[in-house]
Amino acid sequence: MAHLYKMTEWESVGYWHCNDVSDLAHGSGYWWLPARILKISPAQYVQWVIDNFHPDSISHSEDCSFVGFSWKSQAEMRKFKNKVNALARQENFMIC
Repeated sequence: MAHLYKMTEWESVGYWHCNDVSDLAHGSGYWWLPARILKISPAQYVQWVIDNFHPDSISHSEDCSFVGFSWKSQAEMRKFKNKVNALARQENFMIC
């Protein structure tokens, strides 16, 4: 069933992460979905996160099928999470 994109947060090994994990089997966690919300390319999205939210760690697979951002500070991660969630609401960005 379709739902509004909404990131949630979690902590693991001293870092804070966020993503929409509500329906991973159907793609809710694809790393590039916020790029679609922003209407920019995946490469521009990565640069946007770096420039505006300064993650402490960036992880990716060799083929870039996964890109993840992590923060040491929950407050800093929340700035990113809250901005993406606000944009998703503004755009009424639904995931099927």
